[in-house]
Parts: sequence; structure tokens; C-alpha cells
Amino acid sequence: MRKIFQYLSVVFCFLACYAQAVIIEADSIHDIRNHIDPETLVIFDIDNTLMEPSQTLGSDQWFYHRIGEHKAKGMDQQSALEKSLSEWMSVQSITKVKVVEEGTVELIKRLQDEGYTVMGLTTRGLGLSTRTIFQLESLHINLSVTAPTHEEVFFINNHGVLFRGGILFTAGTHKGLALAKFLHLIEKAPENIVFINDKWSNIREVEVICEKYQVPFIGLRYSYVDEKVANFNHEIADVQWEQFGQILSDEEAESQLLEVRS
Repeated sequence: MRKIFQYLSVVFCFLACYAQAVIIEADSIHDIRNHIDPETLVIFDIDNTLMEPSQTLGSDQWFYHRIGEHKAKGMDQQSALEKSLSEWMSVQSITKVKVVEEGTVELIKRLQDEGYTVMGLTTRGLGLSTRTIFQLESLHINLSVTAPTHEEVFFINNHGVLFRGGILFTAGTHKGLALAKFLHLIEKAPENIVFINDKWSNIREVEVICEKYQVPFIGLRYSYVDEKVANFNHEIADVQWEQFGQILSDEEAESQLLEVRS
């Protein structure tokens, strides 16, 4: 793949003398203001950064809890991952969501009003793209307003990757490679990138690509939800899961109707 980024020799004075790419802790989403300039491509993670389910069930921490439970019952890693993902997606298909941190909606709108290029980057797959956009819209977040492109873009990055509604859905593939391929396809070369995400590993994937193409990069490791994740109560989630998604047979439904009518 041809070089898709252009090197900006001087950006963020405090970085110039030290490193071109760096990851730092941020305990508030509003910290992003301290690390951007008008030329920055501002990228937001979705889950546990912009939004989360209204309840414990369906959260990121519940998803990883389910993987552990399935492995404890004898499943291999891949099977446990796939089963947990299907369970997580079933919850996402109907759950209400809330913003992770107060003021997030206003922050994004202000950045967009000020002309910053803003987009989302998520491990969610294209099968959840429409639902994700709907969830964000329910919170009055629209990441397409000042996105790098308003066109839908699809490509293969081991799995199918989709850019829709201002969000790059990477389907669990390498976020850095997916971002690089996307920017190459739309012929955009950001002068610098700031990416906020609650998971260090995801930030690192983007950092290594920026290092490769000599793009100044700041990764903000978002720690706002750390305490909530650490205090995850699986017993509450287990009760919620037990009550979730029961589908009655026709016979069971008919039986209940008869009981109601009698």
C-alpha cells in the first residue's frame, strides 16, 4: 500500500522534542480539548467511551464475563468468543443506551461547529452499523456531520469493514490497518490524529500505524469507566440475562392466551 499520510514536521510543541506518537491517560473525555488543533483528525471510540447500555447487561464488561463463563464450561477461545459476541449483539439489538460521561454530546457538537474533522472508530461489525447509528442518534450524537467523507465505504481487512454515518466499523479487525486503508481509499492524509478509547490495546493498534507513516499521533487512554468495569457485578447481569430473550412456541403462546381468556 502506497504511503497515504503526509508528515507534519512541527505539531504540538510539547511533543516535538520527545515523540511523534504517544499514549497518555485521560480521566475525562473533555481532556481531548488539550490535544487538538484545527488540522487534527479527531477519532472517538464508541463503547465505554461515547455510550454504554442503560443496564449492566450488554456492557463491554459483561461481554468479557460471558467469554470467561463459556471457557470455564469447556469451550475453546474462538467458540467462546463467537458465542459471547452473538449474545452481546442480541442485547445491542434492543437495549437503550446512555452517554458514558456528562457533556459528551455538547463536546462533539462544539467540535463539529468549530470545523474539526470528527469520526468514530469501533470494533463493532457492519451488522450492527445501522443499530449503532440509531443508538447514537437517540443520544443526539451524529458523527457524520464533519466526517472525513459522507460516502459509504466498504473494504476487506480480513473481514468486511464499513464506513457509514461517520463511523468506521472494523468488525474486530486491526483498527490501525482498517483506518489506514480507509484513509487511503478516500484519499485523505491527516496532518495529525487524536484517538480516545478506553482500551490501551486498541489505541496501540492505531499508534503503530501512525508511527509507520510518520503521522503525529496522540492516543488518549480513557479511564473514566475504569472503576465501573472493576466493580462489575456479574450476579446482577446474570439475573438480567436469565430474563432476556425468551421466545415462546406457538403452543405455549396459545396456552397462555387460553389462560387469559378463561
